[in-house]
Amino acid sequence: MTRLIVSANRREALLSEPSGWIFIVDLETPAVLQKTSGLEPPYRAFDHNPRGGMRGMRGLSFFNGELAAADYSSIFFFDRKWNLTRSITHPSVSAIHEILHVENGIWVTSTINDTLVRFDRNGDLAEIHCLREQRDLMRLLNGPRKILFRSSDFHEGMFDFRKRSYFTSDLYDRLHLNGLTVSPDGRMVVSLGLVVGEMFGILMFLKTLMRRFKIWNLFLVLNRVVRRLLGIEKKMLSELVIQPSQGRSAIVSMDRSGKWDVHIQFPVTHNPSHSVRLLEDGTGLYLKSSYGVLVHFGMNGEILMEDKLTDEFLRGLLVLPDRRLVIGAGNALLTYDLKTRRTLSTYPLTQDPRDSVFDIQFFPSDFELPPASLAEKIGKVIGFEGRTILWEGQPGANSGPHS
Repeated sequence: MTRLIVSANRREALLSEPSGWIFIVDLETPAVLQKTSGLEPPYRAFDHNPRGGMRGMRGLSFFNGELAAADYSSIFFFDRKWNLTRSITHPSVSAIHEILHVENGIWVTSTINDTLVRFDRNGDLAEIHCLREQRDLMRLLNGPRKILFRSSDFHEGMFDFRKRSYFTSDLYDRLHLNGLTVSPDGRMVVSLGLVVGEMFGILMFLKTLMRRFKIWNLFLVLNRVVRRLLGIEKKMLSELVIQPSQGRSAIVSMDRSGKWDVHIQFPVTHNPSHSVRLLEDGTGLYLKSSYGVLVHFGMNGEILMEDKLTDEFLRGLLVLPDRRLVIGAGNALLTYDLKTRRTLSTYPLTQDPRDSVFDIQFFPSDFELPPASLAEKIGKVIGFEGRTILWEGQPGANSGPHS
């Protein structure tokens, strides 16, 4: 039996319902062995993003018999019986996407402020890599140049990014650093899902103003009417008649000395790309999420293959030993044979089209199935005081200085 663990979020989830799930799936059957409601981040009531925002469970990663699972603003660690062993949060780290649990700590994508960080095993910030500070890299990508904070401010948690949605400002989340993996030579390979340059930053600022004055929804309605009158087909995820070029997606990497390189970039016009993974031959896979396209690329920039798989939003990618892939496609898991370039099967995890896969990992055979609700087992997170998580009730673990 090949068991997978899948995290997911629920778009447009009401405050009264769970916004995220963890599924345990038997891939061969296929069947959902367990569906678990995840932990909810505090401050969801202030999130104006109807799609992702603060909702849902995020990155998953295993190391040495321990599962690390992230939500929007924290990372929680579980043993094989789903007891909470420790947890990490930091005011500067938020809008977490993928994580990587390794021997010397855990790598975390702080998507809200374009920063890659590593916490050590004690929960202290050991490395901070703000990509905006990489001037040569930003020039190559035509990325944002404005530095929003100093590294010392980030380390001290001068600004608490956990209490806001990135939709409250056009300044943040301009690279959408959302995925990471490690190459055999130790390079940290990173997905920049949507690089937004200065021109599109102006458009984002105008959108922020329209939201502030509560005319954005009216603007969308007018676009919808014009589109229908002119018989223009709706672009995925957007009502706009004229689609601005939002930016580019890119795969970059950092070597052991801290030097950054660009491996591939391509234009995107709707929403970010996701989920970079490497194959044993050194080539990579990437998902053009809004297009439903799988990209097979070489690390020197060539496109080896682009295959349209579905009209669903793609996110979450797992490489099986036989070069089959498991890909998150909306609320379903899609299996794909890279050798024959054929989709083998599509298995819906739920019947609710609002559910969307976030991350996919192998689920170890010695792990028990999770409880029906993580919050009921370990407690509900209600807020933060610096690096301390405030719980409603007593969590099921020793809280420690950084939990």
